[in-house]
Amino acid sequence: MIAGVQLVQTLGPLVSNRIYPIIIREGNNATVPYIIYQVISSQPEITNDGITGHEWVRVQIDVYHEDIYQCTLLANNVINTINEQIKHSIYNGQQQMYDSPSDLYRQSIDYEFSQTTPTT
Repeated sequence: MIAGVQLVQTLGPLVSNRIYPIIIREGNNATVPYIIYQVISSQPEITNDGITGHEWVRVQIDVYHEDIYQCTLLANNVINTINEQIKHSIYNGQQQMYDSPSDLYRQSIDYEFSQTTPTT
């Protein structure tokens, strides 16, 4: 399954489905809390027959909230949910910061896991 689909299905319920790829576009619900994710890199599985459609991806997941402690709690819920529901995932740490343009707290989480993408 594609990484974005996995994340939306897995993490969407934590934020009333306010989870978006890369940015929040105009018209999307930017009510906090929300999550923005993006695939940072991928490593394809290639055999002698070519590309298999399986990849190991590195994903950045950003949790936004107006309250610093609620942001931390939600980030911890994200980590626990991924650990429970996305098998063969690797948690690579997190960083807390303040996002000036949005006037929100942000917890940035790094993960790695496998995805399967269509090859046709």
